[in-house]
Amino acid sequence: MKIQKTITQPIRFSGVGLHTGLMANVVIKAAPENFGIQFCRIDVDPTLYIPAIAANVSNTNRSTTITKYNISVITIEHLMSALYALGIDNALIEIDNKEVPILDGSAKFYIDNIKSENTIALHQYKKIYTIHDVIEWKDEQHGAEYIFLPHDEFSVTCLIDFPSKMIKHQYAVLNDINDYANEIATAKTFCFLHEIEFLYANGLIKGGNLNNALVFSETSLSQEKIKWLATTFHQSANSIPEMGILNPLYQTFDNEAARHKLLDVIGDLALTQTYFKGKLIAYKPGHTSNCKFASYLMKNYVNVTAEHSF
Repeated sequence: MKIQKTITQPIRFSGVGLHTGLMANVVIKAAPENFGIQFCRIDVDPTLYIPAIAANVSNTNRSTTITKYNISVITIEHLMSALYALGIDNALIEIDNKEVPILDGSAKFYIDNIKSENTIALHQYKKIYTIHDVIEWKDEQHGAEYIFLPHDEFSVTCLIDFPSKMIKHQYAVLNDINDYANEIATAKTFCFLHEIEFLYANGLIKGGNLNNALVFSETSLSQEKIKWLATTFHQSANSIPEMGILNPLYQTFDNEAARHKLLDVIGDLALTQTYFKGKLIAYKPGHTSNCKFASYLMKNYVNVTAEHSF
């Protein structure tokens, strides 16, 4: 059986939150066996620990938020995804504001800074759930479907279907979690231009720019719209094309959207704080459906208590 792990050296980073635009400083620290992954808001008095479990999810509008006693941490999914992929069971994440920095919109920073030499085995077994029979779950409201099949190891297949000529039908496959660093971690978050305009008008993506998210435009942009984008997101107008991917230099894969959705699926599945041995197929996943599925798994297949605090 596999042994629980934590990190050996603190990892520090700073940056702005994608949605709030607020600057935050974060320190990822080692934690003991069975502590799980917990966030600690050190800017509130007294400091507050918030276990990163599905029961604490309070909002899934464009990202995953956990809340306890009306204190929240927003956009945890990329960090959670990387920790899960690296097999980190226990970590204390101190943050001095309410949103985890978006960094470059992927999980690359975490993978680059939490390597095998910065992990240590503890003295308890991991919590592992083996899929023996097919598990099927569907979110009727959003049309997302999840199927967990018996399999020798953990693998994920993600299929997306957008009414878009830019993305259309895409899929991504992660057959081996050890391939996460090269195949999934660098895939950036993405959105459509019409979403940017709506989100920005409604007080979201205050920290967004054309460096930390792929932006798709399905119609030709006027010079006025290009100027607005350049001014709003601090970009050179000359670098923004009239149509297509508005920041093509930052695209790593042709199916980057599907790969990032897979990244998000793993990050939200990590809210079970359980490792799975099985093949997960996710069709049209999103944060709301992902977190509902994680809750379903916790309620019906795995049990995780809400408290593991000091």
